[in-house]
Amino acid sequence: AYRELDTMPALVNFCRREQGILVPKGNPAKIEAITDLVKPGVKIINRPIGTGTRLLLDQELIKAGLSGTKINGYNSQVGSHVGVGLEILSGRVSAGIAVRAVAVMLALDFISLRWERYDFMISRERFFDEGVQRFLSLLHAAELQEAAKVMGGYDLTYAGEMIFPREELK
Repeated sequence: AYRELDTMPALVNFCRREQGILVPKGNPAKIEAITDLVKPGVKIINRPIGTGTRLLLDQELIKAGLSGTKINGYNSQVGSHVGVGLEILSGRVSAGIAVRAVAVMLALDFISLRWERYDFMISRERFFDEGVQRFLSLLHAAELQEAAKVMGGYDLTYAGEMIFPREELK
């Protein structure tokens, strides 16, 4: 049974990031929670199926006893967090789920939903490749830590920490 563990990829922490509902400055639709996305006149932009952000929205809808079919714009998608923010900034939609950093960057209001971990999975065969090791060393750089503070919504306290395996890779 332990042999399977020898083939599992390494798991390295990148960060924790804050996800929430982005709305225009001043929050004209008075959105305060997921349940407000069904309000008349509210239209959202969504992320593609399979993304963590889409999973978060769907989980929050289930917890609230709601269905995406009740939300105007639920089936409209953009491929990035910045895309969500730009749709809101343009006035085409009232809200969308994205990271706090986009709200800071585009001067949008933000209603926090949760913090989530963001980790890297690296195959054992590639773990000691020069490029991978160079990239992992960047996780400890003061410039990255400072950038995270400026952007907002990122916690890099454990960036670069090996989560699995706990012992050194062989």
